[in-house]
Amino acid sequence: MRKIYFLAAALIMTSCDKDFLEKQPLNVVTTDNFYKTSDDAIRAVNAAYKPLMYNGLGQFGLDRFGNYLAGDAVSSGDNADWAQVENLSVTADNGAIRSTWNAAYQGILRANLVLEKVPGITMDATLKKRVLAEASFLRAIYYHYLILLFGDVPLITRQQVNPSEFLVPRNAKEEVYQQIIKDLQSAEAGLPLSYGAADLGRVTQGAAKGFLAKVYLYRKQWPEAAAKAKEVVDSKVYSLFDRYFDNFELATENGKESIFEVQYASFLGGLGNQTNNYDAPRGSGFTLDGGYGYGSPTKFFVNSFAPNDPRLGYSIFRNGDVFQGITYSSSTSPTGYSPRKYVVGKGANIGKSDDPKNYILMRYADLLLIYAEALNESGKTTEAADPINIIHARKDVNIAPIQTGLTQDQMRTAIKQERNFELGLEGHRWFDLVRWGDAATYLKSIGKTNFRDGISELLPIPQAERDINPKLTQNKGY
Repeated sequence: MRKIYFLAAALIMTSCDKDFLEKQPLNVVTTDNFYKTSDDAIRAVNAAYKPLMYNGLGQFGLDRFGNYLAGDAVSSGDNADWAQVENLSVTADNGAIRSTWNAAYQGILRANLVLEKVPGITMDATLKKRVLAEASFLRAIYYHYLILLFGDVPLITRQQVNPSEFLVPRNAKEEVYQQIIKDLQSAEAGLPLSYGAADLGRVTQGAAKGFLAKVYLYRKQWPEAAAKAKEVVDSKVYSLFDRYFDNFELATENGKESIFEVQYASFLGGLGNQTNNYDAPRGSGFTLDGGYGYGSPTKFFVNSFAPNDPRLGYSIFRNGDVFQGITYSSSTSPTGYSPRKYVVGKGANIGKSDDPKNYILMRYADLLLIYAEALNESGKTTEAADPINIIHARKDVNIAPIQTGLTQDQMRTAIKQERNFELGLEGHRWFDLVRWGDAATYLKSIGKTNFRDGISELLPIPQAERDINPKLTQNKGY
């Protein structure tokens, strides 16, 4: 399936002096000579998408934090930064957290430039509205993930020009959330329901509504979350695949269940995903590089599934499984299991640590579970069963409907379990545990006794950022 490749223009942040001897060469792209045409606007917003692909967010980022911190997977590799994350011993000089911080703020800068510069371009009004809406959405989700990982963060909503503007303190997350909500509301008002093939992969109105529902959920604004999720359901744009694993097949990317995916493309010089090779069992031969064996699922994750739930088999490799003609051996993993969802193996357009598999930030099943949780927490427990039963009725899942007559507490437990089964190893688990207030109890129950209540829920602010910006305070306990 065709998808858009977010090739970005390199924008050099310079200003022009009137003295001709100090003028930039005519072939240099600057903020003064760019932002003139509709093509410039499109290239600029493409640049705002690209940091989603970087280490720390799309690859080696949100899924790693979500899986390792929650105890659903272990790093299984030789990377000290991710071993710290797995062991809840992260220090402020950890390279993985700085990569995430930097990628998010690069995306925010680029979104800010679009929102500041594109209004002044003479271009088609509908296209301009869409480009601005895309930038608003992107800024919102960069901030959303920064809050989840770091708590209070600097809120920057315009290009910083003078050196004094670079030294900014952290804003309370409530203030940042208000900007996130404002941006997502602006985005949903300006985005289309869908795109043609040439623009497949751009953010849609459904994605803006879906993330707004998620933000409301995190803020415990239950009626608002339910209402916004219902708007997505009622749009009839999305539906579940009959085959669960179609969510992770190359041929069905950006399909009917996809709400928003980070786009990757191999053989285009840095636009490919490396997760295929890093997740593949070490030395298994599943990939051209043989497989590095990172992210091995733990027995706690495996044992959490009901025996008859087929989604476990779609999520992991177990001893004796056959993949592209190769039999998986549990001896290739320290836990006896390996992650399956982002392993695409060998094939056309798949290089060495360079594959085109997208990373899913939201799919329809996630939205349905957001809807179910918001309904239950709003006191509509009976209605909350309906979205879950839609997931259970997926043809190749086909498990029994939720039991009728559950109390609100019982339904809450069922929804928590369902999010783990349906979205397992997709990077959601840690953030769910923290927002539910379950992180300390659960992690200590599986042996992560170094979890520090009131501290471990957030990562430290990168020390390198604090060194260049003394106004950045550190999170408690670091």
